[in-house]
Amino acid sequence: MKVMVVEDDPFVREMAAAGLEDAGFEVVEADSGDGALRLLQTGLAVDALLTDIRLPGANGWAVARAYRERFPDLPVLYVTGYAEQMQPVPGGIIISKPYRMAQVIGVLATWVA
Repeated sequence: MKVMVVEDDPFVREMAAAGLEDAGFEVVEADSGDGALRLLQTGLAVDALLTDIRLPGANGWAVARAYRERFPDLPVLYVTGYAEQMQPVPGGIIISKPYRMAQVIGVLATWVA
């Protein structure tokens, strides 16, 4: 399963990518919402999206909507450290920061099964 990780904090992004790779997932990383949208425009296909909500450029809500336009059934997992107006795509799951990788991997595993 290929997972797109969109996170502007390098430490958090590297931690998430390493945890997912250790669990057997293939990971593609973007450090901003705009970066994730550029990857989508290149034709990159992913099996799941893990995105922060507050990002430079396009926010996580916009990133998820764009990926869902191309991949209507794409599983989306949002992570956020802020209480804000929630706008998840249908079926999207929101996890609060700080989160445990076991929690993220558990959600992704249910989507693979």
